[in-house]
Amino acid sequence: MGSKLIDDINKYTSSESLLVHTKSKGLIRLYCPFTVEVIQSVDCFTVGEQLEVVRVKISKDLKLVYIINGKGYYHYYFSIKV
Repeated sequence: MGSKLIDDINKYTSSESLLVHTKSKGLIRLYCPFTVEVIQSVDCFTVGEQLEVVRVKISKDLKLVYIINGKGYYHYYFSIKV
């Protein structure tokens, strides 16, 4: 992916919030910090543990990354608690 594409994405997104589609409320914006639950063990986190996401980022390969405890983790290790 080119840096121009990432620059274009960053024009319309923020590291302070995330758009989420829910069954009951439709499209909502979650502002950091928000809570996630670990659904697949990663690093020192265990399944079921609840953590706080302080920022969201997009990786160079366009994957969503949550910043937790100062470190980045791919979103698919977690489930958002709304």
